[in-house]
Amino acid sequence: MTTASDPRRSSALLDTATVVNYDEPPYKTPPALVVGPLAWVRDNLLSSPFNIALTIVSGILLIVLPISFFGWVVGQANWFVINFNLRQFMVGRYEVDAEWRVALVVLMVAFTIGALLAAFSYVSRRLPILVGIVVALCFIVPLAINTVLPLPPTYLAAGDADIVSGSSTQPPVPNLGFVARTGETVRLRIAEDLSADDPTLTTLHGFGDIGANLLRASAAGRLTNEARIVEIDALFAADLPNARILTDNQRAVLETERGRLAVTPPITESTALNTRSIRWRLLDATLEPIGSGTLAPGDPFASVTLPADGWYILEKTGAGTALLETYGIYPLIERNFTRSEVRDESGVVTQQAERYNEYLRMTDSWITRAIRPEIDGDPVPMTIIIDTQYRGDRSLNDYLRVYLAPFLEATNDALLWIVIAAVFGFGVARLADRVIPSPVKALKPRAVSQRMGIYLLVALPVLMFVFIYGIGIGGVLPITDTRRWGGLLLTIMLSMVGIIASFPLGVLLALGRRSKLPVVSAASTIYIEFVRGVPLIAVLFMAQLLVPLISPTLAEVDNVFRAMVGIILFSAAYLAENVRGGLQAIPPGQEEAAKALGLAGWQVTVFVTLPQALRLVIPALVGQFISLLKDTSLVAIVGMVDLTGIAQSTVAQTEFLGTRREVYIFITIIYFVFCYVMAAISRRLEASGSGAARRV
Repeated sequence: MTTASDPRRSSALLDTATVVNYDEPPYKTPPALVVGPLAWVRDNLLSSPFNIALTIVSGILLIVLPISFFGWVVGQANWFVINFNLRQFMVGRYEVDAEWRVALVVLMVAFTIGALLAAFSYVSRRLPILVGIVVALCFIVPLAINTVLPLPPTYLAAGDADIVSGSSTQPPVPNLGFVARTGETVRLRIAEDLSADDPTLTTLHGFGDIGANLLRASAAGRLTNEARIVEIDALFAADLPNARILTDNQRAVLETERGRLAVTPPITESTALNTRSIRWRLLDATLEPIGSGTLAPGDPFASVTLPADGWYILEKTGAGTALLETYGIYPLIERNFTRSEVRDESGVVTQQAERYNEYLRMTDSWITRAIRPEIDGDPVPMTIIIDTQYRGDRSLNDYLRVYLAPFLEATNDALLWIVIAAVFGFGVARLADRVIPSPVKALKPRAVSQRMGIYLLVALPVLMFVFIYGIGIGGVLPITDTRRWGGLLLTIMLSMVGIIASFPLGVLLALGRRSKLPVVSAASTIYIEFVRGVPLIAVLFMAQLLVPLISPTLAEVDNVFRAMVGIILFSAAYLAENVRGGLQAIPPGQEEAAKALGLAGWQVTVFVTLPQALRLVIPALVGQFISLLKDTSLVAIVGMVDLTGIAQSTVAQTEFLGTRREVYIFITIIYFVFCYVMAAISRRLEASGSGAARRV
């Protein structure tokens, strides 16, 4: 504070009048280590030596693991196994002519979800915008990828010299069959850019036949041996008599290893790779040439536009060893089918029994049944995926073009219809609230939609089972073969039936165990303790193997239904204990007060104690349901092909050997999504039920 004379006053008052000025104190920023992000980091992550070490280790893991996983996903994983077997993962071998039922059931589920969201949840305006953006991106992204990014090349070995790598020897295939569509272009040239030296040859990435892979593997193996020889020689040089760093045993092992490692000439030099010309011809399925020429090192691409859908043959001959870089020739999967004989009602054969082959092009899932051409009476070798796999570390562009875009294209239509059905259900529920009168609309504006949502939720499981299994009355919805159920379809059916049917049985067992009737209590207790003491896999084996021995008629029951019964009986015992825990948590005064009001025993249970007990054990019940969903994977052990069973059968296919990690990561994601949705619903129920009651 300062004082000063006021110049507006007379001089007579100068000695007596003063003006007081209050200056604002200077602003100082708070200490960075007291408030703000740095303070939070210091208090929560760096508060002690142990926390500092834990933060450093966790940070390294959070950085290294995602980067390593992303590198494997993009650069090494073979996602063809998912794209090609997507239908198997979803519905197994479910009848193709009845597949529309599964699609209808999915739409009914989406419609019900939309109606429930409108009835019981608040949906912000951001959600429709976000969903619209996601759906639009799912359609735009593959279109943009296919337009901007080219498919990777296919490298084919050519020439008359055998290609040797270790103990493997492979002569180049002179004639190679492939399938293509009308208007597509085949381009080929000598891959001169890969023949500079061995390190350059190891950078080969793209589809390649066995010969191309042997050349790449030979170069990589030679470079690895050279690096190891240098490393061993360095160890020997450092192992001086006066400064021994190797034991006698270690030195003997290294000497043996050093003796086995041979220094060979560079592969590109010893094979004279890409130094000679290659003659080529392109033939159609009738062996008529549609293009020919000679390729020399440094020549531009030779291209041929294909006139029709079907088979074509690339003929490549020449001296020495060469690598051809081609576009338009991609790997295939061959599938053999048998069509049974079909007769009409009068016994006349309308369709002869026959065997036929399908050929699927891996890059776009295009299928042809055209007959594979022959040369000199033998089927022409083809670009089968077993021999023409992707070689080398995959680039991000190749990953997007070969795997991501086809996956989105295969799932986009289903995603769009699911979103439309959910939006339609949401709109119907909101319209019902506005149009249908209700006596309690003033107090509960969503009373109509909530009642409709409950009805849909109750009817949905019944409709799902009826549509999937069938009715078989009057030719309406014929019964489907449960032996053909598989994949996610079977997992959901087993889980749904197990959850719905075991819940009332579990409640009855819980009430029975608390009954005052000794017979009822003892029977319930014996059942619960016996079943809880037996693993689920034993129950499933008993349902599949032992139950038919009790009565031969039970052997005629489908395996799926026997598994369902076993799951229901097993899950009911665990649910009974959860419900009994909730009943014991109800204060005795509740029951006494209800009886004092004149309620009968069953009324006390139904209207007073049981509702409160169920609300209290919502987390335990949902946890049991989640566990049941995952436990259905055990049916794969008893010969059923649920999601896990499909995974096991898929990785056993010759074309997809070594893809176990990709398959199990995919089904892990599916299980996680369903379990997370169930957990989220549990949290919402807690917030509106027992959780809200406790907060009040």
